[in-house]
Amino acid sequence: MEVFVSTQISSFLEQRINHPSKFGFRQGKSACCGAGPFRGVFSCGGRRLVKQFELCENPNEYVFWDAIHLTEQAYKQLADQMWGGGVGHPHVLGPYNLMNLFQT
Repeated sequence: MEVFVSTQISSFLEQRINHPSKFGFRQGKSACCGAGPFRGVFSCGGRRLVKQFELCENPNEYVFWDAIHLTEQAYKQLADQMWGGGVGHPHVLGPYNLMNLFQT
């Protein structure tokens, strides 16, 4: 018997990008660390081709840490959703969550 868990990360992110305050964030479109519009230039730490970067004061208020990575708070929400939530919402998670999978 095959059992699987499928997570639609794009739906998870779309919700937080478009409605950040609903999920406890202040900023959904701009990254905490980076350069350029939305701090979307992958330059955090100044170790890449672009040396300039801006850094926010509170990363937990942001969905994205930099142009690629989520913040610790966003990853925690994703892990919580994968572990115990989302069943019955096939656009986000299904047909099982991880807790259901490990209990069967």
